Amino acid sequence: MMHRVKDWWNRRYPDWVPEIALRYLPVVESMCADPPRGLILEVGVNRSGLTTYLRRPVVGVDCVMASVCPALVTPVLAKGQALPFQSGAFDYTVCMDTLEHIESSERNRFLRELMRVTRRRVYMGCPMGSQSEREDQALQQYYRAQKGESFSFLDEHVANGLPRLEAVLAEMEGIAEQSGRPIRLHCEPNLNVWVHRMLLHLWMRADRVSYVLHRLAIGLVHVRRWLNVGPCYRQIIVAEFDV
Repeated sequence: MMHRVKDWWNRRYPDWVPEIALRYLPVVESMCADPPRGLILEVGVNRSGLTTYLRRPVVGVDCVMASVCPALVTPVLAKGQALPFQSGAFDYTVCMDTLEHIESSERNRFLRELMRVTRRRVYMGCPMGSQSEREDQALQQYYRAQKGESFSFLDEHVANGLPRLEAVLAEMEGIAEQSGRPIRLHCEPNLNVWVHRMLLHLWMRADRVSYVLHRLAIGLVHVRRWLNVGPCYRQIIVAEFDV
């Protein structure tokens, strides 16, 4: 019986990670409501990126490419600040939890490139604001206590400082104005900070109970809209161009 349940679970949630699924599913839902008519680009692709939750081919860009990419990803080794594509080459561009890994002095250039290569819509999400910065610092301390070492991703969050929503929106509006492309910006909060903390704590622990609870937490995807209330760890910006 347990074997059948495990097989069903793995078919229903293949390679899904709770905190990553909760990050991507709002984007997937939006894209399914208005399917792209052309190519999709993901900047900052990884083994559990967009194609884990949206079974469509994408061009995936990263400055450090994993040795094995998902089957639906066409990998391109490049920096987001200098994308090797023509302007408007992609219908949709997705960039999740990547901007905070870019040095603050390079972020405008990074956003400019995302917008340049996109014809219709950019989805850009990342942790933002001072409360999320405090969460990262606390999680880094917790990780060190559990593992005896630091977590490189959080190291970059802390070293670079998290973006501020108002500043990112203003930069994107300015880039659009300079390029002469009318733009509509929409922002939505993503994942309450305390839920994010709980999921990361379960992931960081090494005991069996925490592992099982973390796996079971994928069920939260079915109530995800209720998890985007109160102070949230991440903001998702949707930039839509007139075409």
